Amino acid sequence: MTEPRTTHPVAEPPTIGGVSDFWNRVAHAPSVVLFLDFDGTLAPFHADRMQAYPLPGAMDAVKSISTQPRTSVAIVSGRPISEIMTLIGDPEIIISGAHGYELRTPDGGYQVIPLPAEQRLLLDSARETALRIFPAERVERKAASVAAHVRGLHPTAAADMVARLEQHWRSLSDSGLVDFRPFNGGLELRASGRTKGTVINEMLASAPADILPIYIGDDDTDEDAFGALADRGIGIKVGPANAVTLAIGHLDNCEAVRDMLIYWAGREISHGAVS
Repeated sequence: MTEPRTTHPVAEPPTIGGVSDFWNRVAHAPSVVLFLDFDGTLAPFHADRMQAYPLPGAMDAVKSISTQPRTSVAIVSGRPISEIMTLIGDPEIIISGAHGYELRTPDGGYQVIPLPAEQRLLLDSARETALRIFPAERVERKAASVAAHVRGLHPTAAADMVARLEQHWRSLSDSGLVDFRPFNGGLELRASGRTKGTVINEMLASAPADILPIYIGDDDTDEDAFGALADRGIGIKVGPANAVTLAIGHLDNCEAVRDMLIYWAGREISHGAVS
């Protein structure tokens, strides 16, 4: 899927709430790595998750930023990589999917971290439980998790289904082998051991100490990534300004993220330049 190009210019530096010196820090950093969540960050939510495309202009901006000499970009998502690439094509950047259990490199290399048998069996059991409560098309088995989607359901019906499933899945999480986590639009039971924060730490392990890492995301699962950047980078939460979060920055919505990316792509970022 190739998104339509945008002619929407962003001439003035967008404000990043809580980080008044954001653009100055980007300009002065010897190198920058930009991590982006997908749903609720690059792409507005949609009742049909396979219709959740990035806003026009967003991916063009991402690709442009990734070609700048001091900047690299990665998408870090709970979605399977196959779904992301169906929605955006191949952006030729790093994509981490399934909360860190899948990784695709810019050259097309792909790896998946296998699960121990005990975790696989627990997730298989969780899927069967979910299918007794949710329609099959709303239950998604990923590489290392099971998700039940409620977006688009009547609120009363959704609340009832969520309450029933939560009771079962919370008991499974007592094993320590899986983690129960709500997300924006549903519930997910994930294999323990890896999070988006794990992905960030691994990607930064061999990076120069003076690199500036930036993570933009909207969901509870992104808090793990914000926590990983607490001492060395900038976390930016997408959504209400009063949200409780480990991020230090804030953007209102996907439109604000898109505008930030377009501005970034269009400006000349050279070492030592101040916007």
